[in-house]
Amino acid sequence: MGFVGRFLFLLLLVVTTPALGQLPSQDILALLAFKKGITHDPAGFVTDSWNDESIDFNGCPASWNGVVCNGASVAGVVLDGHRISGVADLSVFANLTMLVKLSMANNNLSGSLPSNVASLKSLKFLDISNNRFSGPIPDDIGSLRSLQNMSLAGNNFSGPLPDSIDGLASLQSLDVSGNALSGPLPAALKGLRSMVALNLSYNAFTKGIPAGLGLLVNLQSVDLSWNQLDGGVDWKFLIESTVTHVDFSGNLLTSTTPKELKFLADISETVVYLNLSNNKLTGSLIDGVELSTFGRLKVLDLSSNELSGDLPGFNYVYDLEVLRLANNGFTGFVPSGLLKGDSLVLNQLDLSANNLTGHINMITSTTLQILNLSSNALFGDLPLLAGSCTVLDLSNNQFRGNLSVFTKWSNDLEYVDLSQNNLTGSMPDVSSQFLRLNYLNLSHNSLADTIPEAVVLYPKLTVLDLSSNQFSGPIPANLLSSSMLHELYIQDNMLTGGVSFPGSLSKNLSLEVLDISGNHFSGSLPDDVVSLSGLRVLDISSNNFSGALPATVTKLVALTALDISTNQFTGPLPDALPDTLQSLNASYNDLSGVVPVNLRKFPESSFHPGNSRLEYPASSSGSGNSHSGSAGGKSLSTGAKIGLVAASIVLLVILILIAIVCHYKRISRQFPSSEKVSDKNLHRATKDIESMKRKDNKGSSEVSADDLGAPRKGSTSEAPSQEEKLSGVGAFSPSKGSRFSWSPDSGEAYGQEGLARLDVRSPDRLAGELHFLDETITLTPEELSRAPAEVLGRSSHGTSYRATLENGVFLTVKWLREGVARPKREFTK
Repeated sequence: MGFVGRFLFLLLLVVTTPALGQLPSQDILALLAFKKGITHDPAGFVTDSWNDESIDFNGCPASWNGVVCNGASVAGVVLDGHRISGVADLSVFANLTMLVKLSMANNNLSGSLPSNVASLKSLKFLDISNNRFSGPIPDDIGSLRSLQNMSLAGNNFSGPLPDSIDGLASLQSLDVSGNALSGPLPAALKGLRSMVALNLSYNAFTKGIPAGLGLLVNLQSVDLSWNQLDGGVDWKFLIESTVTHVDFSGNLLTSTTPKELKFLADISETVVYLNLSNNKLTGSLIDGVELSTFGRLKVLDLSSNELSGDLPGFNYVYDLEVLRLANNGFTGFVPSGLLKGDSLVLNQLDLSANNLTGHINMITSTTLQILNLSSNALFGDLPLLAGSCTVLDLSNNQFRGNLSVFTKWSNDLEYVDLSQNNLTGSMPDVSSQFLRLNYLNLSHNSLADTIPEAVVLYPKLTVLDLSSNQFSGPIPANLLSSSMLHELYIQDNMLTGGVSFPGSLSKNLSLEVLDISGNHFSGSLPDDVVSLSGLRVLDISSNNFSGALPATVTKLVALTALDISTNQFTGPLPDALPDTLQSLNASYNDLSGVVPVNLRKFPESSFHPGNSRLEYPASSSGSGNSHSGSAGGKSLSTGAKIGLVAASIVLLVILILIAIVCHYKRISRQFPSSEKVSDKNLHRATKDIESMKRKDNKGSSEVSADDLGAPRKGSTSEAPSQEEKLSGVGAFSPSKGSRFSWSPDSGEAYGQEGLARLDVRSPDRLAGELHFLDETITLTPEELSRAPAEVLGRSSHGTSYRATLENGVFLTVKWLREGVARPKREFTK
């Protein structure tokens, strides 16, 4: 290379070096450090994009997915909704000093919110919602003074909401819903003067609603629902604030003074949505209030409280669209104004589970679409008109009469529930009605006659429940062939005949639940049951089906519950019922053979009683006994169990007796009888006792030679207790570890054998008269008083000791208290 070439190369190097020097390495390194924590990126959104080869010369990787640049600096990281998994180390972003937006919502990221997040002084938008982040919210969060929107919702954050939150002076939206935050709500919330939307729902916050929320003049939406907040509702906030949406539902809030219970008359004109449901509100909250306009309120939900009293008239309700007062104790009539055309915009009305009474003549509202009056005490005939309702629930009332009004109800109906009433007559055979109906429940009435063929022609019907009526006759042809029907409940009627399914060439994939139990169906179960290949639940119990269970039932691969009990099925159970089966009842049939291996996961009660010829192998039973379906087999099994228990008890008693005999033989070998004690020793003992007698003391101690023997190992001698000294024990020292106790023989009368009265006066020496049951024994009181002894027992008459003599021989001594005489047989016990 010549001089000119070298000069051009150096010039190029000088020109390009400043550009390379502009690389913000700390931003790049931070992003690469974050990438290391990613363990799963199904679309390769980060792992395939963030690499060194795609770095721009201006210093910011603008070509990296989700990275937003502002000049040479990273201004945004947006990774929302890419199903990315891993540990997100957010602390690595602390060096991104120009970062304005950090958003990685709707992924599967874990980690914590680090305290150095406070370094992001430029951050305005933080959204890490719907991930698996955990730990506390750091106090340093209050240093993000530029932050305008923060969402930590749908994670596992715990602990309190820090008081430092009032440092977020620019914050307009805060969402920490769906976490495990706890403790009282901080009073610092009232310092968020820029707040527009506040969502703290679905946590475990306690105490009351903090005062001062009304000071947030920009606040439009506040959601504190489903926490553990208690205390009274802040009616002043509802009356004076400029908020539009308020949700305090799912807490423990209570009503306060009766005067404040009339709040609806003075509620703020700005409030359009108010939900106080699922609290502890009591009293007649809206009784007697003139609710002519409701202000601008569009949604009012007071359901699931303890409210009572009559409902107001609701006349001329111009703005209310949704009214839910369900599950309270309201009484009186259903306000007619809510069912008429006067309610110009009302489209949802739920007054269910109250104590409302009266008739419902007609529903003429042209806007009302959802009407739920279930679980009240309404009576009379069904309403003549159903207005424009799409959902009509009048179940669990006292309506009577027939279903002839069906022909006048609107074709707009999609959901009809008239169950648990007193309806009679037949079901109209009208095919032009209910063109949009997808749910029809007429169960638990007294409807009779046959199920009309027209029901097959309802084009969108997916759920049909006619159970617990008095329908008779066969199932309508092609009902089980409907391509739209998902669930069919016709159990507990009086239906008869056989059951036919679609042919094998016309499979019905839509029917998932079929319950025809409790009828009078007969014949065999057709092989074509396989055509219902989408079945999850099949219940044909309590009928008169007979024959073998078809093998094709094994091809119902989606089946989770099967009940064929209380029929007359015979033959074996199919070998290959699907492994998806979670519930099985085949009892009360006449099945035979052996329960297939894959069905032995179910208890024996799934097969017996009944099925006397069906064997349930012992290996499948937790008890380890052989189980047979026959009555005799089961009886024998029970008898065998009883015999086994009895034999075990007898064997145990025999073993105990053998142990006792062995024990006493061992004792007799260790301790020689009195006949084996030398005459020399006995003579010496007698002489010593005689020399120790004191004529001025009269006591009585009985010495027995029956217990003479070798000394006990481990016996000790200790000073007598104060109680023993006072009772005249003398030099006898009971063993410290003695576990013997004694109860007086209160039933014994004093004897007639002329024993001398005791006169024991010495507390530290044995004194009084000695009586020997064995006349060959002669011991002196002195020798006996020196002998260590242990207490065998005490009674109200005296104390029993076992004394050890100097020669190693021990004997039993019974000492009687002064003034007590006992027969000689007492000492032999």
